[in-house]
Amino acid sequence: MKLSRRAKLLALLSVPLLLVSCAFAHKQFYYPTRGASQFTPANVGLAYEEVYFPSADGTRLHGWFIPAVGETKGVILHVHGNAGKLQDHLAGIIWLPQEHYAVFTFDYRGYGLSDDTPPTPKGLMEDTQAAIAYLKKRPEPDARKLLVFAQSLGGNNSVAAVANGARDGIAGIVLDATFYSYKSIAHDKLPGAGIFVSDEYSASQLIRQLAPIPVFFLHGDRDSVIPYQHSQKLFAAALPPKTLRIIPNAEHLTALDDARTRTEVLDFFAESLR
Repeated sequence: MKLSRRAKLLALLSVPLLLVSCAFAHKQFYYPTRGASQFTPANVGLAYEEVYFPSADGTRLHGWFIPAVGETKGVILHVHGNAGKLQDHLAGIIWLPQEHYAVFTFDYRGYGLSDDTPPTPKGLMEDTQAAIAYLKKRPEPDARKLLVFAQSLGGNNSVAAVANGARDGIAGIVLDATFYSYKSIAHDKLPGAGIFVSDEYSASQLIRQLAPIPVFFLHGDRDSVIPYQHSQKLFAAALPPKTLRIIPNAEHLTALDDARTRTEVLDFFAESLR
């Protein structure tokens, strides 16, 4: 059946429209802030090291290595959420060095002092893999067996990074308020928007590949940014060993404000390193 001239024209016009729609949809996942952080670990009395390292495509990334206070029980890679830059996520990790864990946190491409390269799901996965590779080259012996603490968007980046070739040496993963898939969270925010988003690097597609690495899922039951049902779905899709904690009255990324929850996470880290 031959297409009319009008049908052909509409088909041709729909291609760039679809591409623009896809690009727009993906940009809605990223809200970076550029420039140096004014609030650093030094503001809360913690020593730290400024670090620059390359991603797979040569993008220069920036991070902070924060040594443990006193003895070092292990090294944690922190993979942050979709907004701001390093200083905006520091409050969520400053308790860990006090618990004798060194922490490495970094900014993705397009964020903070990292190169101003447009973020994409693939790029952020590769940035997370680059952070893992950097830690494994550090002189600390503890860095050869890593723990991952990933929050919100960082959870998807971490699952994709580990499942796609960076699993060696990963002892345990905590996923705090991670969404099930790019498509599902896009649908949540704007019904129908998920059709413009790829799930190639979504946790939903890759979570089963993490086994036998233990995974601890954490989510507040009052999370209005990413509903806790996303973690429930990811937990159901994951293979053992796995743990799920839905924290009463906690909002987005506030589950670890609760002392008992922190104790559970610390116990998980200690058990994973054994």
